[in-house]
Amino acid sequence: MDEVMSWMSFYNFNRLHSSMGYVSPMEFEDQWYPARQKMAA
Repeated sequence: MDEVMSWMSFYNFNRLHSSMGYVSPMEFEDQWYPARQKMAA
């Protein structure tokens, strides 16, 4: 079970995604939310 959780953590939080400009999902969210708030203002 620990191996599965470790892989899921890497896959979801650290792995670079080409469709998101080669940043991790966490980095993408950190950039996306402020950009959306600026657009709404």
